[in-house]
Amino acid sequence: MTDADRRTGPRQLSVRVTPRYRVMWWIDRLLVRLLFDVRVEGLEHWPEPPFQIVAKHHNGFDPLLVMAVAPLEPRITWFGPKEADFSRGFKNRVMRFFGGVIPYNPSKTTLTSAVRAVRRVFEAHGVLGIFAEGRIGFRESELLPLQEGAVAFASAAGVPIVPCAIIGSTQLWFRRRILVRYGPALDATGARGRAEREALEERVRVAMIALLPEREPAMPAWRPLSFLTDLLNGADDIARRGRATEEAGS
Repeated sequence: MTDADRRTGPRQLSVRVTPRYRVMWWIDRLLVRLLFDVRVEGLEHWPEPPFQIVAKHHNGFDPLLVMAVAPLEPRITWFGPKEADFSRGFKNRVMRFFGGVIPYNPSKTTLTSAVRAVRRVFEAHGVLGIFAEGRIGFRESELLPLQEGAVAFASAAGVPIVPCAIIGSTQLWFRRRILVRYGPALDATGARGRAEREALEERVRVAMIALLPEREPAMPAWRPLSFLTDLLNGADDIARRGRATEEAGS
């Protein structure tokens, strides 16, 4: 991989349903549905593409969970994760092989190249997925502050935003019930100025909170294959989860 590849992500980024993507979609669908009891609500809220999914984030499994209950078309392209380096690591090399991810790390990726990649997704009538909190949260019933750029791509392109909550992925185990829930699409046209973007971000935040459970789910004593919780999480997130668990128990 060249330095340019590291700055801009995989060159084979495509919003078309390629044979590689079709294989990945089927493998993901079969594997996720084998491991978990994953369900979906609100797919009828998806507008005609292009549009942007703004989702809550609990786990490295979250993109796979969303894709497992999403239709094959339109294809979802994910913005991030910031730690993705397509030159190393099994998971990242698989992501590079199949494409469909736009990495953005300020120390390695130019913002211009990331914006160009997002523009290609929308111009080709694709779907952009983004985890608006910018980091993994450990409470199902609470939303972390949204990152400043969470709605920037959609507002710049004037495409609808579909809020999404993934409920149940904070703690994973075999056959854990997980719900991917979508809310009605929000109109992002006209949100070009700072005040309009802030108002749109607040609308997105309120819409996402409306999708969350009122209280934290009860944890059963027996959780088979509980190592799945951190199987796809980075070292930093695993350490943060450990500290959060200690603080909750103290």
